[in-house]
Amino acid sequence: MIFPATKTWSLRALGIAAFLALLLSVQIVLAQNFSDYINLMVMQAGVAVILAVSLNLINGIAGQFSLGHVGFAAIGAYASASFSVFVGPRLALVDPLIFAIGLVIGALAAAIAGWLVGTPSLRLRGDYLAIVTLGFGEIIRVVLRNIDAVGGATGLDNIPRWTSFAWVAGLAAACIACVWSLSDSVIGRSMRAVREDEIAAEAAGINTTRVKVTAFVVGAAWAGVAGGLQAHFSSLIRPTDFTFLDSVKIVVMVVLGGLGSISGAAIAGAGLRVLEEKLRNSDWAIGAGVLLALLTAVLAWNASDKKAPVAARLRVFVAPVAMLGAVLGLHFFGRVWVEANAPSLRYLIYALILIVLMLLRPQGLFGRSELGAHLWRRRAKPDSESTPQ
Repeated sequence: MIFPATKTWSLRALGIAAFLALLLSVQIVLAQNFSDYINLMVMQAGVAVILAVSLNLINGIAGQFSLGHVGFAAIGAYASASFSVFVGPRLALVDPLIFAIGLVIGALAAAIAGWLVGTPSLRLRGDYLAIVTLGFGEIIRVVLRNIDAVGGATGLDNIPRWTSFAWVAGLAAACIACVWSLSDSVIGRSMRAVREDEIAAEAAGINTTRVKVTAFVVGAAWAGVAGGLQAHFSSLIRPTDFTFLDSVKIVVMVVLGGLGSISGAAIAGAGLRVLEEKLRNSDWAIGAGVLLALLTAVLAWNASDKKAPVAARLRVFVAPVAMLGAVLGLHFFGRVWVEANAPSLRYLIYALILIVLMLLRPQGLFGRSELGAHLWRRRAKPDSESTPQ
């Protein structure tokens, strides 16, 4: 006789085994049919998903404002890479096990840093908290630059290239599942209460500091995992890989997807990372400008007053049309300039995306809802059907 609990765990183990087998199969297909550039871009997108979802736990679900998330990724990257380079060769273990231990060490180091930073600073709110976390990220970068044991300003090299699609996709799925489960738990509901009204949550008996520190520690741990994955597919990490601009990129991913939307953060993280890489090409830069103009037109039309006359509502298309005209003008008359400055234009497009969203849809593309939630959410039956006759 199989007890229900045993059967449930057996089904979960079978599902995990099937998922891992699928990841390995996809990894083989990618390695055999796609270039190293495509594989690298896919893995970078997966790392961006982990960073965006983990920051969404802090900024979106718990309602805090952290600008130092990349600092936790730096700690995780250097801790895991140091273990693999200096300690791993002395251990009589297979490479995947050393890699797994290194990722755990990186996650623990980042979590400890999150606790050390969060405990005193999360008593602050709003802009003050953002300034503290920004300072933390810069301090981490400066400290790493002056530690000769890990390469100093030149960085740490000769890191084993152990990161693969299976590792990145599996850990990205684990990060999403962890944040999703935490958000649906009692702690997650407490985080949402703190996000909505911290004073009311504290009056209701919620230990707001402990809730915020929990979000910081869990988010920092997953950022450390992302840093470890990044270190083991680039084989070289430097302090300049973890700047304030990188933190801003992660914040843009969270804002674009929607503060509080886990699926939105994951989609925006992968999409923006791929877009950032593709925008090095001038054709992609022009195409992104056209899509941004069209997106601005759609969001402006939806944000306009539905009761206003059509002629008045059509005025919202002035800015998108001007934007589209500028992009097409660059395409036909400034092609040489675009080709020469395409790598730098991606940051301008990043800024324009954030400005457009803040003006027309500040809640992000998905808001606080999840993608496809209506597909599995059970609809309430009408009273005539639910009430027995």
